[in-house]
Amino acid sequence: MPEYREIPGAVTAPRGFKAAAVHCGIKQQAEDLALIVSDCPAAAAATVTTNTFRAAPTFVTQEAVSNGIAQVIVANSGCANAATGEQGMSDARTMARLAAEATGVAAEDVIVCSTGIIGRRLPMDKVAEGIKQAAQRLTYEGGEAAARGIMTTDTAPKLVAVEFEVAGVTCRLGGICKGAGMICPQMATMLCFLTTDAAIEAPLLRSALLAAVEHSFNCITVDGDMSTNDTVAILANAQAGNRPLAAADDEGYFAFRQALDFVTQTLAKKIAADGEGCSKFIEIVVTGAQSWEQARMVGRAVANYNLFKTAIYGGDFNWGRIAAALGSSKVPVDPAAVTIRLQGITAWQGRPVELDMKECRSALEGRQVSVEIDLGLGQATARVWTCDLTPDYVHSNAAYEVPESQGD
Repeated sequence: MPEYREIPGAVTAPRGFKAAAVHCGIKQQAEDLALIVSDCPAAAAATVTTNTFRAAPTFVTQEAVSNGIAQVIVANSGCANAATGEQGMSDARTMARLAAEATGVAAEDVIVCSTGIIGRRLPMDKVAEGIKQAAQRLTYEGGEAAARGIMTTDTAPKLVAVEFEVAGVTCRLGGICKGAGMICPQMATMLCFLTTDAAIEAPLLRSALLAAVEHSFNCITVDGDMSTNDTVAILANAQAGNRPLAAADDEGYFAFRQALDFVTQTLAKKIAADGEGCSKFIEIVVTGAQSWEQARMVGRAVANYNLFKTAIYGGDFNWGRIAAALGSSKVPVDPAAVTIRLQGITAWQGRPVELDMKECRSALEGRQVSVEIDLGLGQATARVWTCDLTPDYVHSNAAYEVPESQGD
């Protein structure tokens, strides 16, 4: 039985966190700047994209969490502030300074994030006014607004929160994220912000975050494309009052990890299910691997195989696309030991299985699709989440730079 329960509130569900979002004019309409503030300095950790064209704010964020402490997250949508040179770095640092001044914290305690079109400068006059307005609108109920403020091509805000016990003390953990296209992260995510009122030392918090990200956001893909701005950050302000968690064997750490894994995996699935133009959500479960990493490698190979993704869009029960993707994964397998199931229907079990194609096509009519692959090599299992590839994805990204585009 899970040791947590879902509650409303997103990043403001934990005690001592306020949030707000405003429309400051970076985008033509809708909220485009979000602010999340802890009432006190918090333990902090973050991971960022490994893309060598990484955006300026990712450097500022790394600096902010380098001492394990932060208090504010400021994020804009509509402009990535990526590939903007020295001016982009200056603008990112200015965002930190403005957010610090508006909230009464030190500039080095501000995490800065941006998302949107690459190669364009931030309209800093609008950003400055937006930060000022957002600070004035901060509330303990602003979690959902903050989720809207970081959206780009997302069709809906992505948020979740849970309550759990740490050594008999009730704690909460909430999160928001954005992402629909340019999704294939590596040690990061699109934009994801997590808050908790649990007390936990910064080194253990970072360790927990890295493990959670590896098994959630690093297990999703929409289009196989890594962003320049991917960032996931967490603040833990200790307002729940539990004895600080300092080691993996501390009482209550398992419950914290379980809650963190649930929140990050829930948000990751929401991203995959909201892929640009998608009509199907796909879960790929790879079993019988020699290691989790090997199982994920196979899952990713299938999830990024465009012929498989388009077949699912077309309702085509072409399990051969799965076999071809598996064979291209560079994982040494013996086809005679492999089993492939699509929607619970065994299509290959060391050899082709006779199928009722009418039944098979009917099985693909729903919104959710499951793929199960048993490699027959070992005992490890991994799950990867993705979506189908549709003409709407092409249309959305072919018009990426037009004024009405919301970006990244």
